[in-house]
Amino acid sequence: MGPEENKAIVRRIVDEAWNEQDLDVIDELYSDGYVGHWYLPGGEDSDREDLKGFMQEVFDGFANYEMNLEFLVAEDDLVTAGFTSEGDHEGEFMGIPPSETAEPGNPTPGHATYRIEDGQVVEAWSTWDALGLMQELGALPEDLSSVALSADD
Repeated sequence: MGPEENKAIVRRIVDEAWNEQDLDVIDELYSDGYVGHWYLPGGEDSDREDLKGFMQEVFDGFANYEMNLEFLVAEDDLVTAGFTSEGDHEGEFMGIPPSETAEPGNPTPGHATYRIEDGQVVEAWSTWDALGLMQELGALPEDLSSVALSADD
């Protein structure tokens, strides 16, 4: 498969899996041996079931979750997607109850790079503004200087 076909796979992941919240698409578009380098809070690699669990947690916390593609760049077997995501925090997310302080519509930026073989994602890396989201949800203070260690600590 070429770069354009690989970009179409990533578009399907965003449109169908994330935006339509269809987790069955993950079984179709991700290999059995998929390795993800971003979903678990402890930094461990994740597998396809971990990915689906994380996505379900997002959907439970943000029922109207939406991911917007900002750009797609493909070369050989790699596709990088820049995105913003948003949704109203109306359910528990990562142990954080619904927030009364979170302002709706404040997008969280991120990017993901997918390695695709034979029409399936076999590996992915991503980062997203988890700090900004945690501050938005009230789980962390906006001004982190109050919790930062000084050089003397």
